[in-house]
Amino acid sequence: MLLRMKPVVIIASLLLGLPFVAIALFFLWASSSTRSPDEYEAIVSYGDTVDAVNSESITIATYNLGYLSGLTNNLAVARQAKLFETNFQQAIAAFLPLQADILALQEVDLEARRSFRQNQSEAFAQALGLISGAIAINWDKRYVPFPYWPPSMHFGQIVSGQAVLTRFPVQENRRIVLQKVAGKPFFYNALYLDRLAQVVTLEIGGQPLVIINVHLEAFDEPTRRQQTKAVRSLVESYGNGVPIILLGDFNSVPPSSESPDPTIQILLDMPSLKPAFAEEIQEYSASGNEGEAIATFPSDQPVAKLDYIFYTPSHIEVTNWRIVNEAGQASDHLPIVMEFRLRP
Repeated sequence: MLLRMKPVVIIASLLLGLPFVAIALFFLWASSSTRSPDEYEAIVSYGDTVDAVNSESITIATYNLGYLSGLTNNLAVARQAKLFETNFQQAIAAFLPLQADILALQEVDLEARRSFRQNQSEAFAQALGLISGAIAINWDKRYVPFPYWPPSMHFGQIVSGQAVLTRFPVQENRRIVLQKVAGKPFFYNALYLDRLAQVVTLEIGGQPLVIINVHLEAFDEPTRRQQTKAVRSLVESYGNGVPIILLGDFNSVPPSSESPDPTIQILLDMPSLKPAFAEEIQEYSASGNEGEAIATFPSDQPVAKLDYIFYTPSHIEVTNWRIVNEAGQASDHLPIVMEFRLRP
């Protein structure tokens, strides 16, 4: 009797075990990369050399592009290619009059199913005449099953990251991976993006300028706090030797009565750094009511400041800054632009 049961047990075990094997194989495939790690930090050229750039007055901007999905970012909704083309044209129309010399992007797709496989970094560079680029890939997966339901809305294959586009020569590009969320299961972190500090050194008028482009943790405050401390240590490691601009999406509002100790305070407390809108942040802290002057999110009705530009006042003099409201809802964030000059 036992001998006759063995084939039945074997077949039943196989039938029960096959789904688990299939899931494991799918996970290994989905979480694998499509590019070599050597490609994760790259200096690229988007065009021929242009005429000499005025290094006496420089314009820099930061923009969480939200892969040009507008207010549909991370929502389980069907999107058409026309949405991305419309948002791209609106963003370009907003940036062309600014004549930015340096543009730092976050959430920029380099090849992704969700954005119809457009290289958004290259598209922005060519449309704005920014001939040099530095790329830092932070999400390279064969299949991302998010949003979770329905499966037809999954992101699928993604190559995405951060970029610095510029008219100036790029001397160096470094990709620094920041701490992951410790409490998440291994399969979550295996499919999730890396949070980065992208460090790009430019040559301007014969002297270096260090750009630190960040996109910090959005959902877990303790992890974001540790990432912000790491960014502060990175800035401090340069001492007072070079001009530094730290910018990007910090996913933290300024201090207020409702948020007395936000993670951004770690950087606001640095004596060597100053935000481009220091007075407005002080007013917000005093009133507890953030105004439109510095809010960047969400782009349709901005109520929160998540995006910042910091600079070292010992080396940099800021002459102007503003929120670029003309970008509209091309992204769920609004860009910030700052005009400055390097001190002799």
